[in-house]
Amino acid sequence: MAGVGGVLGVALARGLRFTDVDVYHREALAFWTGGHRLPTEYPILAMVPFSLTLPPAGIDYAWVFSFGMAALFLVGWIAVARMAGRRAGIAYVVYLLVGGFGVILSRYDLVPALVTVAAIAAAERKRWPIAYVLLGLGVFLKIYPGVLLPVFLIQQMRSGTPPPRAAMSAMWFGLTVAAGVAASIALAGPGWLGPIRFAIERPVQVESVPATVLSLASLLGWPATFDHTFNSFNITGPGDRAVSALFSALFVIGSLFVLYRQATGWLTLRQACLACLCLLLATSKVLSTQYLIWVLPLVAMELELDPVWILICLLTTLIFPGLYFLTALIDQAPEATATAYSWPLLIAIGTRNALLVAATFRTLSGSADRDVDRRAHLTQLVQHLVHRVR
Repeated sequence: MAGVGGVLGVALARGLRFTDVDVYHREALAFWTGGHRLPTEYPILAMVPFSLTLPPAGIDYAWVFSFGMAALFLVGWIAVARMAGRRAGIAYVVYLLVGGFGVILSRYDLVPALVTVAAIAAAERKRWPIAYVLLGLGVFLKIYPGVLLPVFLIQQMRSGTPPPRAAMSAMWFGLTVAAGVAASIALAGPGWLGPIRFAIERPVQVESVPATVLSLASLLGWPATFDHTFNSFNITGPGDRAVSALFSALFVIGSLFVLYRQATGWLTLRQACLACLCLLLATSKVLSTQYLIWVLPLVAMELELDPVWILICLLTTLIFPGLYFLTALIDQAPEATATAYSWPLLIAIGTRNALLVAATFRTLSGSADRDVDRRAHLTQLVQHLVHRVR
């Protein structure tokens, strides 16, 4: 516990240097003191963690927010350890502190990640109304949990619930989303679609897998353009939207494959959720460092300490904050970044993304999960043999 506290302290001190907490603070002020204006980039429930940046006068809001995320990190540790065992709890700590070193305490992505874990826990206990409500709340925290709705529906039907009753249970998700939409419209009017519009209009971000494809294409003469817009560093050029569309199609095809394997009994609920989220990361045109937090609790629960995922986490931290600062990318004005990114940065991103794609294929096949089951079976076999010898 002391060791974890020490690492958290280092991460806290480092994380405050490169943070979005100032943005959260401005959005919270605009919401609570400026006529309930919703944020441009985030859904309505993001205002809940953002409100941590409005402590009483005289208290540094950045520290308050970071301590709040640290407390949530510890809650997640306990939850993962209770759900999947001590080894999974250790893996959770390692993955999040290594892979999320620069962002774990200065972004709010741990909130939707753990809400999603809570939804999965409720579904495993067949508490379907609670599971669907939590999934709906996750949508209005960060949108992405919505991709798990069909996974939950299939799991409920596989557990013996007739399809009509499963559809009725899923109405809890629909009602939760409808309530969030109604509240957003009441507060923002036509602007309630701002977060969705923002996500659609964003260009290909440099850390994403599609960006790696475009970077390789630039070696063959494709005219790449580099910019700093939509609060991220991007790669654009002729045909970039077609590449994004292709990866979106791959996500749909991959998701259908996951649902098929789940429906035919090859994937459990956790495995199917992990596969869908890995697919989302591997095909999205935006892959900011904090997005890795979405999958790491599930990776810990399913795979424990896995060499491939440890490398993914190490390379992610090398990319950000490491190479972002070592190459002075983060310190440049937006107009100064319209030049090629450094090759060390692009190589690190490409290597990490290749590992992410490989890890995604493993989750689709379920082979990595069977390895964990095999280790557990071998452990039980050894214990049985020892007992027989005694």
